[in-house]
Amino acid sequence: MRELRIAKRRAALLIAVADIAGLWPLERVTASLSDFADAALGAAIRHLLRNAAAAGEIALADDSNVEHGSGLLVLGMGKLGARELNYSSDIDLILLFDAERVRYTGRTTIQQCFARLARDLVRILDERTADGYVFRADLRLRPDPAATPPAISVEAALNYYESAGQNWERAALIKARPVAGDRAAGAAFLRELRPFLWRKHLDFAAIQDIHSIKRPDQRPSRRRPHRHCRA
Repeated sequence: MRELRIAKRRAALLIAVADIAGLWPLERVTASLSDFADAALGAAIRHLLRNAAAAGEIALADDSNVEHGSGLLVLGMGKLGARELNYSSDIDLILLFDAERVRYTGRTTIQQCFARLARDLVRILDERTADGYVFRADLRLRPDPAATPPAISVEAALNYYESAGQNWERAALIKARPVAGDRAAGAAFLRELRPFLWRKHLDFAAIQDIHSIKRPDQRPSRRRPHRHCRA
């Protein structure tokens, strides 16, 4: 946690100097801040996966590249997904696990294992220490956040989007990209979502809903619970 916080300060200072001096255009500034977020997430995820393997909860598919084949999907949403972070941005994430890819060897359940990992990820990034914090991490863009744990299965997410997905979720997922974990699995998940994201036909109700998303005073509720869903 200390190393990540020191790295964040150094990266922010370097980027800010290049920004203030006019050496970098806005696109490079926001992309560099986003690239650091990706790197910080990757470092934290590798640490957590190694700890889970050491505790006997999972078997790593590749000891030299623990994220590859892990079955843990970390999707960046919003500004992170679009590589548009600013200096004070939160990072919006969706964490999923693919039960068919994960080599689960624990004594509880795979769901409990990855829910705990998600909470630990938020703590590593978000908790304020003497060295500050890395990023405020928000997991509330996942499917039905009031009723689901902080990490859910790929199957459950697909079933949700196919049966109950809303237009604001389509809009949010357009910017989604794999930012850490098993990136190949993350890309495969987003490909499966294409029929949900890009509907061939829109009825009048859907069009009206899309208009309401663009009007701040009438945006549909995201059904967000208390910040971070730590419970």
